[in-house]
Amino acid sequence: MTKASATPGLDRRIPRAGSLRRDRFARGALAAMPLIAIALLAIMIGALLRYLDRDEQERARASLLTDALWVEQTLRFQLATDEDALSRLGLDSGRRDIEREALLASARQMITSNPEVMSVSWLDSEGALRFAMPPTVDLPDKESRSALFRRASGGSARPVYGMARRQSDGPMVIDLAAPVAGSAGRGGVVIATVSLEALLARHVPWWIAENYDLRIADAGGNAVATKSRIQRQDEALGHAIAFDPPLPGATLHITPYFKAGNRTNALLVSAIFGLALLAMVSLVLAHRHVRKRLDAESALRDETAFRRAMEDSLTLGMRARDLDGRIIYVNSAFCRMLGVEAEDLIGRGPPMPYWNPDDLERTRAIHDRVLAGNAPPQGFELQFRRADGNLFDVLIYEAPLIDAQGRHAGWMGSVLDITDRKKAEELAKTQDQSLQRTARLVTMGEMASTLAHELNQPLAAIASYGAGCLNLIRSDRAEPAALTDALEKLGRQAQRAGQIIRRVHDFVRKSEPKIAPTELVPLIVESVAFAEAEARKYGARIEIVQEGTLPSVEVDRILVQQVLLNLIRNGVEAMVQTPAPERVLTLTVTAQTGEVVIRVEDRGSGIAETLRGRLFEPFVSTKPDGMGMGLNICRSIVEMHRGRLAVAAREGGGTVFSLSLPVAVALEMAS
Repeated sequence: MTKASATPGLDRRIPRAGSLRRDRFARGALAAMPLIAIALLAIMIGALLRYLDRDEQERARASLLTDALWVEQTLRFQLATDEDALSRLGLDSGRRDIEREALLASARQMITSNPEVMSVSWLDSEGALRFAMPPTVDLPDKESRSALFRRASGGSARPVYGMARRQSDGPMVIDLAAPVAGSAGRGGVVIATVSLEALLARHVPWWIAENYDLRIADAGGNAVATKSRIQRQDEALGHAIAFDPPLPGATLHITPYFKAGNRTNALLVSAIFGLALLAMVSLVLAHRHVRKRLDAESALRDETAFRRAMEDSLTLGMRARDLDGRIIYVNSAFCRMLGVEAEDLIGRGPPMPYWNPDDLERTRAIHDRVLAGNAPPQGFELQFRRADGNLFDVLIYEAPLIDAQGRHAGWMGSVLDITDRKKAEELAKTQDQSLQRTARLVTMGEMASTLAHELNQPLAAIASYGAGCLNLIRSDRAEPAALTDALEKLGRQAQRAGQIIRRVHDFVRKSEPKIAPTELVPLIVESVAFAEAEARKYGARIEIVQEGTLPSVEVDRILVQQVLLNLIRNGVEAMVQTPAPERVLTLTVTAQTGEVVIRVEDRGSGIAETLRGRLFEPFVSTKPDGMGMGLNICRSIVEMHRGRLAVAAREGGGTVFSLSLPVAVALEMAS
């Protein structure tokens, strides 16, 4: 009983499968009914418009045939009129009682009354021109004239037509010839030249030209005359009528400008079917639009989350400012760099809270320069202040901020904390200076024996002059003149010894680089004087060649002198195996565009090509006992001066070191 009583309740709550199918069918049919109605309405209206269009095409075709026949008859009638006028002129030309002036007047009247007639001429039986109106006429060629003469003189009373031809000045014409009857001297033919273009232009009314394209074609289908308002139309829509006679092999084509039928009807049919199609696909498009919108929103959320994750993981600070310099965006790395929150910076204008108070003027100047669009492309360095008051160094690159419409909306800056890097650079600079000073000390140590020998000479001379003076004084034979000369020589030798010691002291003392405008030639002379003793030790000579006027360069004298001394010593030592007369080291100084070049040329055995490319690397040396640090230090010094140090083989044997230093003006422009 319970089971039986429960079943009816379930039957009332759960629809049967057949009922569900019927409901789905009903809903589908209900949704489709408007679309079906629209489709049927569109089909019915289209059928009606198609019927009306076909009826209108038939009427237009009938009108085309009527107009074509009318045009043909009009043109034939006009040509017949021209034939009659020419025949009368031919008869008059054969009469002796009519004077030449009367014939010319008749020809002139014919041309005036019939504008398509361009000229009238009379050729006698010998082919000679008797008269022409106008006096200058463009007659057909001799062969065509002979053919016209034979046909016109063949016994026919009616004029005959020649073939269409193009005159020298452009228009297509046809020649109409009529015989001249008369005695000797009065025979021949009269020829009227008819312009086909003028025939159509004069005798086809405007209402025909407004609706049709007209043209006369020869036997080959080439147009010889046209009257058309627009470009040539589709000939399949037109009608052709034979126009022979009067024109041999010609046809008259008349083509409507537009296809028969009402284009508005076609547009209406297209619009109706288009609206019906639009109604049927609108639901599908709406569904797709909703789906795409949901997908786009999901992709946008993913993209936003991805970009936010990228911004949060950056160690490079990013900030954006508008055209007035107010901050409109900062990333988390920039906030961590300053120790502040983004809300404390957004909307702030200059002066910024993180600017160094002790450098406000320079910072503001750079800020204004960036807003003016003159930000240095290589970036610029500043000092910022953290929230706790500590200063740190930053390197900033600025670039224009372009919005979605392509407009310049502000400036985007990337901020890199370079405090640790600057500390490392300072440490490296200190170590480099220490290494350079050590190299100078090593150089002095290697030259110690030579310098000692150099000092011994003035010291020995001083001792000798001093002993001589003392002996003169003890012997009571001292004369002031003799003592004065000896003491002056003693003083000069003391000055010479002092100069040697001072050069050594200046060369090896510890000091900061001092960049200043310097004349290179005195610097080179001083360096050569330093190394002359070493050169004499190896039996070598040093020559200095100056080519032209030299500008000054901004260098540190001691550092450049260290480079020159190293190159000179290397060149002198490289010529140990060279024959003594050829041991010449040449220093050539030349001014080039924006720089001064010093070439140090030795005549030694040269450097192997495989080793030449690695010569400036650390611990690479051509000497058996060399450490390989001298040239590496020299290149570092030259690059610090924004110069170049290069090596090449010398023609004839040996090596050439080229030291290029930018002139002072070029350095100022680069700065």
